[in-house]
Amino acid sequence: MTVQGKKIQVWGVGTARTMRVHWMLHELKLPYETISIKARSGETQSITYLDINPKGKIPTLVHEKFVLSEGFAILRYLSNLVGHSKKDSFQLSLEGQAIYDEWASFILMELDATSLYVIRRHRDLEEIYGRSSEAVDSAEKYFERMLVTRCREVDFTGYVWGDRFSEIDILFTTVLDWAHFAGIKLEDKFARYARRMHSRPAYQRAYDVNYT
Repeated sequence: MTVQGKKIQVWGVGTARTMRVHWMLHELKLPYETISIKARSGETQSITYLDINPKGKIPTLVHEKFVLSEGFAILRYLSNLVGHSKKDSFQLSLEGQAIYDEWASFILMELDATSLYVIRRHRDLEEIYGRSSEAVDSAEKYFERMLVTRCREVDFTGYVWGDRFSEIDILFTTVLDWAHFAGIKLEDKFARYARRMHSRPAYQRAYDVNYT
């Protein structure tokens, strides 16, 4: 299982953030090995894993001796690794690239870190971070407001960024999945979009690897 003569390993399963990496690999049809460690299981604190990723977080990608441990950086690396650059004219433009960066920042910061992870910390992981109904309620409302505000002009009958599937669709679908799991009700256009993404064979294969 090698790419450019080098073996790819992915450490981590079981979360929306690990799902992104598995999905990208399946979209690109790249062979790889899965090391099925889970968050907060103790496995991420083993000496073996901390030697690879001292942060003790998942996912981590190892490509021979090269290591990446931030999910979006992994997606970009994999895309560039195989020259996955079949973009439309908008996606190739300076403005298009700026919008790409804006979408990625918005999804990762406003929807993931500022909203969904706050809910996870103060409801699902209360034994570690403490329970706070106020923080959870505030994060849910913030998520809903940011989602509606940023996505007001997107109909989601196609893809999020331009006319072709991209890493932005992976990021956006996984936060919608996470929000649904967290009990946040999604507008119909988001639910329909998510179902279309779920129908992609690569999503389904990655889901089986990541969640079963």
